[in-house]
Amino acid sequence: MEDNKVTVRIYGQEYTISGERDTDTIQEIAAYVDEKMREISKFTASNKAGALATLACVNITDEVFSLKEEVAKLSEEKIQLENDAQHYMKLWDEAKQNFIQYKEGASKADENKKEIEEYAAKLEGKVKEFESAYFDLQMENIQLKDELSKLKR
Repeated sequence: MEDNKVTVRIYGQEYTISGERDTDTIQEIAAYVDEKMREISKFTASNKAGALATLACVNITDEVFSLKEEVAKLSEEKIQLENDAQHYMKLWDEAKQNFIQYKEGASKADENKKEIEEYAAKLEGKVKEFESAYFDLQMENIQLKDELSKLKR
């Protein structure tokens, strides 16, 4: 990437800054440094640019360190969230597998129910046949008793 050369004004002095960043970003960085120096000049008796620049650097470095700590904290949280996500994905996969097994079991139970219902219908048919045969036998028994009674007389 090509270096950009940009002339900027920081705390009243012009500087030519070159860097790989685009012109707008370089100007934004210079404006930030200028703002920090002007901010510090409000709270200090010294108006010397060197002293203000040093204090601005210290403040900006403090911000950088704080941001690094925040990035480290966010990285740890990201790792934890990724681990949690993996855990929940595993639970989701297990739940899907359990649901598939439940569906298969329900399907088998439905098939078994149909078989049992068919078997029960067959048994009901046989019970009716037996009831009919029993009734016929009772009727025949009554007729035989009548005949026997007639013969005895």
